[in-house]
Amino acid sequence: MSERTEPEFPLPEYSEDGVDLSLIRWMLSLSPAERLQFVQNHNNALLAIRELNDLE
Repeated sequence: MSERTEPEFPLPEYSEDGVDLSLIRWMLSLSPAERLQFVQNHNNALLAIRELNDLE
């Protein structure tokens, strides 16, 4: 597998319609397993917050 090289010019951080392209590039830099783990961790955190809110 070849290594990725930095582009000769800076990549835009946002698209014309305001989408944060740096986040998309970051997510694509992860392996599929890392992406899944990231989403699962955030989902678990949200479920824990919802459960704590139900206790009040």
